[in-house]
Amino acid sequence: MPNITEIYKKLNFVPRKGQMEYSKFAAETLRSKQQFALAEGETGIGRSLGYLIPAMLHANETGERILITTSAKAKLRHIWENDVQSILPFLSGKIRPAILKERFSYVCLRKFYNCANNPELYLTTEERVLFFAVITWLEKTKDGDLSEVLHYNRSPILWKKIACEPGSCLGAQCEHFSKCKFHSAKKEAENSNLLLAQHNLFLQDLQMDFAILPNCERIIFDDAHKLPQESQKAFGRHLYFYALRNAIKQNAWRKEWEEPAAQCEKLFMAMIKEIQNFTQKAKKRKYAYNQNLSSETGISPEPLQNALRALLEIIEQIGSEKDYMQFASDIRKISSDLTFFFSASHSEYVYWIDCPSNPLQFTFNAEPINASAKWSKALYPILKSAFFTSDTISINGQFDYLINRLALFGKNAKIKIFTTKEEHPEVLAAEFLPKPIDEKFSDELAKTLCEIISKNKTNTLVFTDMASISKLHMEIEKNEATQKKTCFFQGTDGNFFNLAGFFLKEHGNVLVGTPDELKSLEDMELPENTLVVISRLPFPDMTDPLLSKRMEILKEQGKNGFMLITMPETSLTLRRVYSAISRNSSHGGKPTLLLLDSRITSEMYGAKIQKLFPNFKTLSHRIFSTSFFEPPAAGH
Repeated sequence: MPNITEIYKKLNFVPRKGQMEYSKFAAETLRSKQQFALAEGETGIGRSLGYLIPAMLHANETGERILITTSAKAKLRHIWENDVQSILPFLSGKIRPAILKERFSYVCLRKFYNCANNPELYLTTEERVLFFAVITWLEKTKDGDLSEVLHYNRSPILWKKIACEPGSCLGAQCEHFSKCKFHSAKKEAENSNLLLAQHNLFLQDLQMDFAILPNCERIIFDDAHKLPQESQKAFGRHLYFYALRNAIKQNAWRKEWEEPAAQCEKLFMAMIKEIQNFTQKAKKRKYAYNQNLSSETGISPEPLQNALRALLEIIEQIGSEKDYMQFASDIRKISSDLTFFFSASHSEYVYWIDCPSNPLQFTFNAEPINASAKWSKALYPILKSAFFTSDTISINGQFDYLINRLALFGKNAKIKIFTTKEEHPEVLAAEFLPKPIDEKFSDELAKTLCEIISKNKTNTLVFTDMASISKLHMEIEKNEATQKKTCFFQGTDGNFFNLAGFFLKEHGNVLVGTPDELKSLEDMELPENTLVVISRLPFPDMTDPLLSKRMEILKEQGKNGFMLITMPETSLTLRRVYSAISRNSSHGGKPTLLLLDSRITSEMYGAKIQKLFPNFKTLSHRIFSTSFFEPPAAGH
């Protein structure tokens, strides 16, 4: 049986600095009984291979099933197709790896053939064009993941028409059951001793008391820093207008329910606009409530509920049709969710409504105040070991915040930080600007950003608030030096995701977005020597109902919410930004992070921010020389 060192040698791979120690730490955790561990692996250390080698060795030797979860589907696919497949040849053959995705990711062959054989009935003209690509794809796909051929956000109706969903699944009675991609994947998962899945699927399984995944007593959580927020969403409930509209459009092929379906849609929109009028008077875009919503607003869901019941009756009358089942399931869920949101009867939840100006983006929300309770009560008692890892789960060497968010206190969790100790990106904090609360800040910020943009020869990525984006846009149009630059502004020119594609194509481009898009950096491959500018400290949104409730509870307990929540969340956001740009540094570039919030140098809490970065410097002057933006000469 090979050991960790031998596997690295067989792969012709020389472990990076700290990677071997990281692998041994993971192996030690997997061998232990009732062991919990948190390991931070700095960007560039090779975390995926670092935990995968000991996991596969342990599964091969003991037969115990190990579950590995990560946040992004792209990363999951890379681990499966590259790392797992490269290690397999060097093991004895007792290892049985498998990958399982959310059911909705897989194509349903019955629904697919219904559409293929009756396109004029099931598909619109536009959908038929896209469907040709699906036909070609189905002949060569291995696991039937629809994301290989369709983008859900761009084609949600067609996706639903051919996706595997529990409400429309006939199980073993389906004529295509033997070739079903989802059931084949689930069977392989049940037979596996190394299973890969996304966080979302694991959290669904935990919420449903382990009804989806096979039993796993040892788990590795990669991208562990995302688990607290993902748990909040997964354990909560959300309802939006498109849940109804998409369900109706998916089933527009039956004339019997066309009129009652349209009536449901009309009443839903009317109710949304009533609630919007109420929240606008209250001057709240996010409206939190803790009692019956009808009593609080005077708005009743009854007309919509009655219309939904009438539609459901018509759907159920067509019982001989196989394709009615999912529609009925969708309508029942929408009706159930409406009852849940209007009653607001669960004290462990925070209820709120998102009311943007566009009624199509209106959302009902309810999330648990303490999502970690589910982890503590349902998961931890049945585990032999759990290994939480990420490049950003500590704050100045301390893991306390994530330990609390994941209810790991009292578990005597082992903690360790693994670093490459190589050259780090430069982080500069400007102390010459007024504080963001100063009325002069916005004007001075626009002037400073114009100067930076005009002189920087590489790509410039700026994150600032919408008011400052508008002011900067006007300032750039007046400035001759900046007019030569290709600039993309979130809101004015489009959404951040689409603009990022244009920004990355050309050298010297400028992209300006809001702080909400800082999370996008985790998935972006930045151009070489990119300058990333953040105008204000990314404090969490204090109007967020869930965060407000947590702060309120701490205040009642006599605790400092700013130090226990605001500062940790801000620090972790900055660490993730730093980690994202560090990836560029590991490829030989010289990215720079510039922070234009003078509170980092003037306020007492700023010292904690400064300690987050190993290569931190203060910028005391506003005049930027051209040499400031020059990358280092070759060989230096």
